[in-house]
Amino acid sequence: MQAPLRHFTARAEFAIIPVYLLITLLIGFASRRRVSGSNDFLNATGSQPFWIVAAAFFSSNCGALEIIGLSAVAAQYGVQAFHFYWIGAIPSMIFLSALMMPLYMRAGVRSLPEYLERRYSSRLRLINAWLILLTVLAVSGIGVYAMAQVLHVIFEWPFAGGAWLAATVVLVYVLLGGVRATIYNEVFQLLIIVLGLLPLVLRIHPVMSAPALLSGSYWHLWRDLPVFSTSAPLDVFGVVFGLAFVLSTNYWCTDFVQIQRALTARSVHAGRMVPLVAGFGKLGFSMLVVLPALGAASVLGTRMPPSYDQTLPVLMAVSYGPLLLGLGLTALLASLMSGLAANVSAFASLWTEEIYRTSLHRGATEEHYMRISRGAIVAGILFSVAASYLSFFFRDLMEMVQMVFSLFGAPFLAVLLTGFFSRRATTVGVTAGLICGVVTSATLHLLALTNYFMYGSQMSTNFHSAAYGFSMSLAICLLCSRHKDRKSDEQLHGLVYELCDLRQLLPESRTWWVLALILIAMCVTLDYLWY
Repeated sequence: MQAPLRHFTARAEFAIIPVYLLITLLIGFASRRRVSGSNDFLNATGSQPFWIVAAAFFSSNCGALEIIGLSAVAAQYGVQAFHFYWIGAIPSMIFLSALMMPLYMRAGVRSLPEYLERRYSSRLRLINAWLILLTVLAVSGIGVYAMAQVLHVIFEWPFAGGAWLAATVVLVYVLLGGVRATIYNEVFQLLIIVLGLLPLVLRIHPVMSAPALLSGSYWHLWRDLPVFSTSAPLDVFGVVFGLAFVLSTNYWCTDFVQIQRALTARSVHAGRMVPLVAGFGKLGFSMLVVLPALGAASVLGTRMPPSYDQTLPVLMAVSYGPLLLGLGLTALLASLMSGLAANVSAFASLWTEEIYRTSLHRGATEEHYMRISRGAIVAGILFSVAASYLSFFFRDLMEMVQMVFSLFGAPFLAVLLTGFFSRRATTVGVTAGLICGVVTSATLHLLALTNYFMYGSQMSTNFHSAAYGFSMSLAICLLCSRHKDRKSDEQLHGLVYELCDLRQLLPESRTWWVLALILIAMCVTLDYLWY
């Protein structure tokens, strides 16, 4: 790691950080008074007003993956980072809003694993819970790593010191108020993030005016992207099928944290509107993260950091004055703490509600489950710090995250979609499909890692492996599902698309359709402008 570019000397630079940390702890303490049981502490299902849910849903996606990870992708791949926000997010968010959220809420489930138990079996619920648990730990470890990187670049703190500081603050306020404290802190953190990143866009934009006219895939989304290539850094097949269809749909429709946030809405209509409204925030937030990183090479020159993950904090250290630097650093800390807290609370919910309560210790008192959930929070923090050291094996955070999702998320998307759209899917069939999909994706990663079959970049490997893993899983799910093992239509009523009342499932509000069309039009327009 490189030496810090600036040392903090003025008290004004320090002041905003402890004030921010104090407010997060006060929010956690205030949320503690409203916790009435383990489900309320871990999930808060159906208890939050719409504007809080929408802001928390959007903010929980603005953690380490967004701020540090995608700024690193932008510095490395150029405007291709916009794919993660536009084609790689908006269509899937609209699909979640149109069909998946009303199905989840009308079925009365509190989580994706619970839906899978009702659609398939308790065994598949347990498999899904364990896979999500491992994924959550990997992602929360990335959040700890990213925060430690920021503290090292600015303060020259050792990695371990920064990691434990971040973990300790998150541990305290999540223990105090559970998921409710996490949600309200996410709303507060979103405000800090926007205020901290906006000045950087305004300062970097003049530097980009000339390079933005250059040709090449670094500055254009589609113009120089090959349709299919194993040697190019990215290709159309990987972006459209691997990212936009498989990885994006898997994230937005199955991610435990996102679905948990949306299910806290008080009505089906409110839950449906949450991802749609958040989509507009997603388009605007892309400018805050991607644009500064595009101008990083021009601004930093020889000071460009050795790790792409350090691009944004180094830009702030170079471009901001004392007060703005304090605000910018607080914004980075807020985003990273937000993601870490969301994943730690998700870990506790998964362990307590999806594994411990259903498989290890049924029928205990609420006080017992509360003790287990708080112990799980502590364990989640410890595991996250340990998992953060895995990030050193990757050039940037987003490459690691997409690899994890391509291994486990892509095959499970096939399981979910098969069960959602088809009555013929059975537990045996989708379990076989899940195993084959994971093996397919892992084999491709292994071949690329050992140089037997190379792609132009790790990101391209991730996109292609997700596409092939999903396709294999989908085929096996359908082929291995036998008629005699299927559940009856009565058992599947309200859980499968073709057995649902479409008048209740599809959006009826004109407002929804208008907002969805505007969102699609804005996404298409942005893709055209950056073509």
